[in-house]
Amino acid sequence: MTTFRRTLVLLALMFWLGGFMFYGAVVVPIVRAKLEGMPERSTITQRVTGWINLSGTLAVLVMFVDAYASTVRRNRARWIAWVCMTLPLPVLVWLHSRLSQQMADPLFYTKSLATFQPWHQAYLILNSLQWLAAVIFTVLTVRAWRLEDRTSSQDLAK
Repeated sequence: MTTFRRTLVLLALMFWLGGFMFYGAVVVPIVRAKLEGMPERSTITQRVTGWINLSGTLAVLVMFVDAYASTVRRNRARWIAWVCMTLPLPVLVWLHSRLSQQMADPLFYTKSLATFQPWHQAYLILNSLQWLAAVIFTVLTVRAWRLEDRTSSQDLAK
């Protein structure tokens, strides 16, 4: 059961964070370069970020189960990292909805983006902080797993 649980955590992290990083590092620059000034550009990014938020929600649920099932009792930092990557999710979903409403305006592409930019900037900053918390959680999870394995090996040796 431990191997299955850990595998689910790794798959969830790879899908969510891997997708997030690939999107930010590869997809966004390509979309910007190829579709500059075209409405399709924001439609693509809007749909992808919705899926990223959904995968993040599923990932934090899987990570909760793993952290809860952990035999490591000194894992306060791991829980803090989990909270720091979970709390932004409802805010990100709300911001995504707000940004989507602004983009739905037929005049969105012809008027100033001054009202859009602060919301979008907040969305990007919150995503970045969430990503950082997820990376910290990952490191702490690997450390917890190592400690669990050492503890169970010592118990078997007795």
